[in-house]
This record gives sequence, C-alpha cells and structure tokens, in this order.
Amino acid sequence: MDIWKVAAIGLAAVFLGIFIKQTKPEYSMLLIVGSGLLILYYGAGKITYLAQSVKELQSLVSIDPVYLKILWKMICITYVGQFTSAICKDAGYSAVASQIELFGKLSILVISMPVLLALLKTVQEFLS
Repeated sequence: MDIWKVAAIGLAAVFLGIFIKQTKPEYSMLLIVGSGLLILYYGAGKITYLAQSVKELQSLVSIDPVYLKILWKMICITYVGQFTSAICKDAGYSAVASQIELFGKLSILVISMPVLLALLKTVQEFLS
C-alpha cells in the first residue's frame, strides 16, 4: 500500500529535519520541501486514476464537461494552496500561510460561481 511509503517518507523527513535543524536550519527546510514534493509525486498517480474514473463516470451520466473542468480547478487550487501553506507554516511564516489559505478559498468561491448560478437557474425553472 502506498500509504505506508508516504507515511515512512513523511516520518523520516520529520525526524531528519528535527535532527538537522539544530545544526543547519536551512537544510532542514530543503529536506521538508523535498519530501513534500516526493509525496506529491506519489499523489500524482492517484490523480491519474481519479481522472480515468471521472471520464468513465462522465460516459455513464451526461455531465457537462465545463463542470468537470471547474471541479479539477478546485481540486488543484486546494492541493497547491494546502501544500504551500503547510510549507510556510513549517518555516515559521504563519501569516503568509493564512493569506495563501484565504486566497485559495476565495479562488474556489470565484470558480464555483458558474455552478451556483446554473443551479439557481435550474431551481428557478422548476419553480416557474
């Protein structure tokens, strides 16, 4: 199972980071960022499987491709925002991390507006 590999990479990076931080704090941050990128690489395999599953779902149910594109954008914003926010928090810049999280939330809200408007139009048509 991949979760064991990811957990081992994460724990090894944290323990090594704690050990290295005492002598070379800048190397500790590079180690944490590198391990995060390696874990993200493992996650990319899961994303390709998810993309295939969504395409299969789309063939079974008629879903407008625009909505799937919006969904992918929202997922990407979430992962990138969470990843960069965690790195900023680890580096001690929690204010920057909070701003990244806020911007990510606002971006998701903006991207989801067409879906919300389409939903409201559909509800309005049913009520009319």
